Amino acid sequence: MTASPDREGPVPEPAAGPLADDVLAEEIELYADVVVAASESDGPLADSDLDRVLGVDEAPEQG
Repeated sequence: MTASPDREGPVPEPAAGPLADDVLAEEIELYADVVVAASESDGPLADSDLDRVLGVDEAPEQG
C-alpha cells in the first residue's frame, strides 16, 4: 500500500488483472433492459411487460 497525498492513510494497490463477476454482469444487463423498457413505455410497466423483459415465465397455477 502506498500513501495518498489527498487522503489520510494507505491506499490499496490496484488489483492485478481484470475483475470479473458474471452474476453481477447479468444483473446489470437485466436492470438495463428494464430501464430501456420503462423509458419506452407511456406509463408504468404492467407486470406482464416486466415479466417479458426479464424473461420470466408465468407462475404455475396453484390448486
